[in-house]
Amino acid sequence: MELILIVTSLVIFFVAEIVFFRFFVLRKIEYSLSFSQSEAYEGDDIFIDEVINNNKSVAVPWLKADIHASKWLQFANTSSTIIDEERCVSSGFSLKGHQKVTRRWYTRCAKRGVFTIVNTTLTAGDLLGLMQLSDAYPANTRLMVFPGVLRLEEAFFSNRDLIGEMIVKRFIMDDPFIVKGTREYVQGDPLNRINWKTTARMQKLMVKENDFTAKKGITVLFNIKSYAMEFIEVKYKEVIELGIKVVNTVFEKGYGMGFPLRLGTNAGILSNPDEMIFTDSLFGPEHMRHLKVILAELILKNHLDFPDFLERHYDDIYDTQVYIVSAYLNDEIVEKADILRRNGNTVKFLILNYTSDATSNRGMEVFLLDRNTEFLKEGEYHGT
Repeated sequence: MELILIVTSLVIFFVAEIVFFRFFVLRKIEYSLSFSQSEAYEGDDIFIDEVINNNKSVAVPWLKADIHASKWLQFANTSSTIIDEERCVSSGFSLKGHQKVTRRWYTRCAKRGVFTIVNTTLTAGDLLGLMQLSDAYPANTRLMVFPGVLRLEEAFFSNRDLIGEMIVKRFIMDDPFIVKGTREYVQGDPLNRINWKTTARMQKLMVKENDFTAKKGITVLFNIKSYAMEFIEVKYKEVIELGIKVVNTVFEKGYGMGFPLRLGTNAGILSNPDEMIFTDSLFGPEHMRHLKVILAELILKNHLDFPDFLERHYDDIYDTQVYIVSAYLNDEIVEKADILRRNGNTVKFLILNYTSDATSNRGMEVFLLDRNTEFLKEGEYHGT
């Protein structure tokens, strides 16, 4: 008799647990996931807040959360599974009745791009570990990561600066100002413009008075192709990603110098994938942010051969400094770029793959990437 009662009790217990588990374990579970900020720079450390709230009186013995994120968001102090471009980060919870748990993940933005975490899979288990129930909970959180900035003068050298086997590195960008003279200091003048020799002679603060040079803008033309025979999809993505950082660095320096900026590239962006990019030449924080958004959203797919892209915009580019950023340089690109030079532009090439053929004899300077630069070998970069 006692055995029958024990067996009956166990059956009732198992049935009750199964019914409860199937119908109640994930009920009244609230889940949210959010980035600490909506925008960041490549190399930045941010955090992700994960919040689980059990709004019922009954405890949940164990709960596993699987976050499906990009592999370029690197979660600290945890192991994860990477499949193709996705990273799955798993963590466990045990929730009492009406308990709310917040977990903070410290995350590094390893690459530029737009990253969205659409949902998280929650898997709950029963007390005996015999059953599991899973469901997808929406996260819908989005992060835009802008490209990092390089130390260009350490990474590139000019083909004019090769002296035997020695490389002499110097500034790539021209100084936008010429010194017109000196005048007396007035409140608000930057201290770095004080002319100390003249100040000593005149016995009062004197500052350098500058004027713009003739070239009043910067146009960056970026070739999305990683080699000349490439068709649509970029093969050597790491080379082009480096090029995107080079483009961003040129813009950062040009913006700091007060230049209007323009970007042209034979690729589209996530918000407009079918159209190539050719912006207006503008100055100001809104335009600078617009350029950064374009670089963050840039799709590594070629729309048009780069020489044809250059030819399409001959008439739009004049009286400006043109920086052509490309993984390679051939005679066809040089020929098209020379037309830009003859139209009154200063043209310089920033070539991402060093080759002995990457030279120009038409008055256009070629800067070659030095792969032996320490921070490139170490994979270093920094944001702004």
